[in-house]
Amino acid sequence: MIFNRPWIVFVQFVSGLLFAFAAWIRFAEALKLWDFLKGLPLAVSPLYQAISGLIWGLAGLGVSFWVWRGSSKAPAALRILSVTFALYYWVNQVLVMTSEIRQTNWVFTGSVTVILVLLVFFSLKPGVVKDFYGEKHGQEK
Repeated sequence: MIFNRPWIVFVQFVSGLLFAFAAWIRFAEALKLWDFLKGLPLAVSPLYQAISGLIWGLAGLGVSFWVWRGSSKAPAALRILSVTFALYYWVNQVLVMTSEIRQTNWVFTGSVTVILVLLVFFSLKPGVVKDFYGEKHGQEK
């Protein structure tokens, strides 16, 4: 037990914080490089990058807070955050971040997306994790 939590829950917490940190970096860099980004031939304004970083950063912090506290809302929030971000990422890649010079290994990127979402879902399956969040599991009579 790490800080009186199953190690998987601790990994969920740290992962949520890293997700939030990356989003906050996006937010801060969009503000810091505003003039540079405005000069690029982007399909969206730097405001889009700043706001999306802010929103995902807040979402990641909120979910991490629920995970740390062992809230019964945390499992659903983790599932929703992972699926929603995966959908956002792919809509962003296909519709927003278009460029003729951009080369992406779509098979690798898609595989990583699926694997990460599955890891989130599978990390919520063990009984010790369900017990921590207060979920009912097993056969009910």
